[in-house]
Parts: sequence; structure tokens; C-alpha cells
Amino acid sequence: MFNKIAAVSKACSVVGAELVTVSKDDIHKSVEYIIGEGKTPKPMKDSNDMISELMIFEGFTSDSLDAFLDAYKQTKAPSVTYKAMVTPINKKWSLTYLYSHLVEEAGH
Repeated sequence: MFNKIAAVSKACSVVGAELVTVSKDDIHKSVEYIIGEGKTPKPMKDSNDMISELMIFEGFTSDSLDAFLDAYKQTKAPSVTYKAMVTPINKKWSLTYLYSHLVEEAGH
């Protein structure tokens, strides 16, 4: 796990992004609250799923996301399985619900 966090940190520095880690106390709060856009932590959708790993991107352009992913790949760290861009719909969800949605989409 440390290799992935170090790789994410390095890729963030390449694109000028900020790495923000979230505590277990915050996984049932809305994404918009976590990214500083929401006034209430209560999500519209929540889940009791456990999160193995999840990376969300907020404020990235297509080019900066590509640059980030290329920089991450160059570190040779194992890939992060579940990743998502913040969207107007998923920012109303909790991190656990977003994760469960990604797992369902992946068919696992």
C-alpha cells in the first residue's frame, strides 16, 4: 500500500495536484463535503461496503488526468483498481456508495 501512496504523491507533484487522504471517519460523508463544496456531510446515497482502495479526481482536465496516470504508471507501483472523476451526480454520494458503484460496474 505504501508504494501506491508514494506513487500517487509523486504523480500529484508532476501535475501540480494535491493528495488528500481521507480518514475512516469520513467514508460515509458526501464526496462534495469532503472536497469542500458541500455544507452538509450527509450523502444522498450511502453504503456499508468496506473500501479496499479508491482514488477520486476533482478538478482534473482530461490532459492533466492523462499526465497523472502516465506519471503514476512510470513509478511501476501496482495500479489502483477503483478510480473515479468527481461528477455532479457522484459528488452527492458517500465514498462507500461510490466505491460500491464502481465495484458493481466492474462486475466484481
